[in-house]
Amino acid sequence: VPPELEPLFRRAEEYVRAYFASHRADPSKGTVEYHGERYIHVRAASLSIEFFDLVRRVYRGHRDADDVARSLLFDVAHAIGLADARDFRRQMGVTEPLEALSAGPVHFAFAGWALVDLSPDCNPAPNDEYLLLYDHPNSFEADAWIKAGRRSTAPVCVMNAGYSSGWSEGSFGIPLVSQE
Repeated sequence: VPPELEPLFRRAEEYVRAYFASHRADPSKGTVEYHGERYIHVRAASLSIEFFDLVRRVYRGHRDADDVARSLLFDVAHAIGLADARDFRRQMGVTEPLEALSAGPVHFAFAGWALVDLSPDCNPAPNDEYLLLYDHPNSFEADAWIKAGRRSTAPVCVMNAGYSSGWSEGSFGIPLVSQE
């Protein structure tokens, strides 16, 4: 985290920790909730390596199958990240874009997507100069591929990229995309 953003990230950790502290699961009703919001638990491989396998079967022999899988996963994750950021801002009363953005990496970790290591070269400005440079150590997608003992010739953390860009867009209100 860039040093000038550390106070924001410390505050964000308090918000997010409080959000996820109010956990309630009721298997008799099939519900999992955090902070009164319904969540679902999904097995990581289902949204990563096994999704790629499914799309490859559907698109038998087409060389575009992996591109289709990547595009679908990215777009879904971007939409989820955008919606989550907006809802989180509303529920937690966060109004400042940088404060909303700083909650993203913490929320990301609490929700099980990955850790987020922000580069000091980041420039989270609400304009065309916006740059968020980061690593996602221990991403659920990379973990799924590693556990399956498989390798890819292309990046596999497309949902991580999509969710991050969606959260950034929801924080600043400007369209953003990311690339792994």
